[in-house]
Amino acid sequence: MNASELKPGIIVRGPILPEPVEVLVVTPLGDVIKIVGAGQKTGQVHQRVLRFDQLQFLDATPEREPFDGDPARFRLGIEAARLGLGLRVRPILFALDLPR
Repeated sequence: MNASELKPGIIVRGPILPEPVEVLVVTPLGDVIKIVGAGQKTGQVHQRVLRFDQLQFLDATPEREPFDGDPARFRLGIEAARLGLGLRVRPILFALDLPR
């Protein structure tokens, strides 16, 4: 990863950071870069000052999520969510409708 790829909104992971961090602010400070971000698990704000050679250890999510997943698995997951929701909303009607 290089400095031009660091933008607000991306999620960064790496051994330098304690958890995956969503970048809020990127500030170049001469030969170092200051990153301010919110932790994905705890919500804590993390501030790190990194040298350019430390950036190679960071992995970032793409700006846009790729939509290249398996459509059959997506449909299976949506159907499972629909059945779970139906069971919570109307358990009696759902039980009667299940054998059909």
